[in-house]
Amino acid sequence: MADGGQKQERAPEASDGRDTMRRLMELVRAQGLKEGDRLPNIRQLSATLKVKTTTVRDALLQAQVMGFLRVLPRSGAYVRSLNDATLVDALRTTIVPALLQADHNLFHLLDARRVLEIELVGRAAERRRLEDLLPIRQEIEAMRRLTGLNRRRDYVEADIRFHTEVARLAGNAVLLTFQQALLGLLKPHLAQLPRSPQLRLRTDRSHGAIYAALVDGDAEAARLAMREHLNLAYETLLQEVRSLPPELGGGQGDHHGRLAKPSKRSRKGESGGGSGEPHGERVRSVQ
Repeated sequence: MADGGQKQERAPEASDGRDTMRRLMELVRAQGLKEGDRLPNIRQLSATLKVKTTTVRDALLQAQVMGFLRVLPRSGAYVRSLNDATLVDALRTTIVPALLQADHNLFHLLDARRVLEIELVGRAAERRRLEDLLPIRQEIEAMRRLTGLNRRRDYVEADIRFHTEVARLAGNAVLLTFQQALLGLLKPHLAQLPRSPQLRLRTDRSHGAIYAALVDGDAEAARLAMREHLNLAYETLLQEVRSLPPELGGGQGDHHGRLAKPSKRSRKGESGGGSGEPHGERVRSVQ
């Protein structure tokens, strides 16, 4: 409230620097600034946004990290880019390295992939054009040409390309970036999972079911097919958790060291609940 014309109403201080950065970029767009244009100085921005100068500095630095601005010492802040591609590049250089540095629970990575890709394939089915499906079809053919279990790494490469093309068709570059980061983390583990001709056949058929749903433009069928497909890797890893190495008594089960008959209580623990740990994950559902 103004007091004798000398004091002006001041908006509450934005404690969240991200909110200030958002308002800053809205101001840049509202003023019609283009790539290479210089922003007002920090004091002017502070008065316009009604925040402290330190908050403006933090917002400028965040915008620079996201690729929207370039801050030059003793010169000022300049517009670098205002499109989403810059944001995607920033994700690749910030969030992706952060994911790579952490020691993740493999089951959590598989679950995150499941949640993400089931939604992506549904969106892809809703917006696909038939001509967009050619790269996906080509990767299916590439996987089918890779015969023999000794081509496992080549198969994983083609499989990752298949899933990446499906995600690309969904039309969200940010979600695509997250998916590619998850696949990068999972790739070494996928290449090491035990394989058999029977599992290979199930995998190929599930790829075909996903593709058929995309051709039909059936989002629900695509989500169901993707869920069943991704559960194959999840179930294979659970089977490994049940296994014992031969030197630790694996002979009590089959020749792979798998226990012959897990108890009913054990089976319930592995397929139910929602604790996020291997024994608490649901194999047939996505939480």
